Order: sequence, then C-alpha cells, then structure tokens
Amino acid sequence: MNRRERHKQELRQRIIAATREIVAKDGWQGVTIRKVAEQIEYSPPTIYEYFENKDALLVPLLKDGYRLLHLDLSKAIADNRETPQSTLYAVAKAYWAFAFRERELYEIMLGLGGVPFGTQETPEEPMRVFYLLRDVVAACMREVPEDLDSEVDLFWSHLHGMISLTIQGRMKGGAARAEGLVDRIVALYVKAWG
Repeated sequence: MNRRERHKQELRQRIIAATREIVAKDGWQGVTIRKVAEQIEYSPPTIYEYFENKDALLVPLLKDGYRLLHLDLSKAIADNRETPQSTLYAVAKAYWAFAFRERELYEIMLGLGGVPFGTQETPEEPMRVFYLLRDVVAACMREVPEDLDSEVDLFWSHLHGMISLTIQGRMKGGAARAEGLVDRIVALYVKAWG
C-alpha cells in the first residue's frame, strides 16, 4: 500500500473513531457530518469524500456491533450446551446483556434506517447473528418447520421489543422485572416448539 492509500485508510479510521466518540457522548441521533468534521479538524466536504451521508457513517458501527454481539452469543452457546433449551436461555441472556452494555451500538444496530435486512443487500455481520440464532432455535424444536425464519423473527422481535420497551422506560418494574419476563418469553417459545 502506498503512502497516499495509507493516509486515506488512516483518515477513514479517524472518521469512524470520531463518530464512535460522538455516539458515546451524544447518542447516535446526535451524530452529524459537521460534528465529525470538527472532531477530526477537517471540513465537512472531506467527510463526504468517504461517506455519502450520516447513515453511511454509522454503518461501520452497526457492523462492529453485530460482530461483538456474535462473539457474545457464540460464547454463551459454547458455555451452555447442556440442552438446546438451556442454550436458548443463555443466548437470550447474552443478547439482553449486550443490549444494555453496548446500548448506543445496539440502538444503531436496530434503529438505523437505510440498512436492508432479509435481502441480498443485508450486511454479512447481521446475517451471521441471524443464522447463529436460527441454529439455536431449530435445536429447540421437535419438528423444524419449513418457514424456520419466521419462528426466528418472532422470537427475535419479542426479545428486541422487551429490550426496547425497557430502554425507553416503559416497563413496569424496570429492567429487573423485564429481564425476568425474558425468561418467560423463552419458556413460552420452548413450550410451543415442543
């Protein structure tokens, strides 16, 4: 790689790092091209040379979030192989813990518009998490349905909904009660799947 290419890569990484800092301080909704440019002491047009808009600027963070989530879920699976059901409980708990530990990343991962899911254009990182979850769900089923993806979507949306409501402060009893309800969600699905 020549000097010019190295400089471009370094500047791109500085832009992403500055975006992370702004997200940590102001949340992902607080990110603007102008703030990122000020943070790295460049002009906004420089940022546009690398990223066409704010959403494009946040996509690397979305991908990083899914990479981290995949690691957490993989560890939960490796540590909890007693039964398929215990693995599903562990995965749900790991997902819950990730959402609250990496709240800003989680909100980007599930809230960022313009990133297609369930299509050919879906980034690899969320797909890896989906397929990992798909394998865990399938292992809990007496009979795997033809449309397994719908079962995974239902389970994932219940888990995400509980997290989102809790983050928004809309769960009676707060996070402690909501986390207990996650156990009930898992139990209900395990029972339904046989």
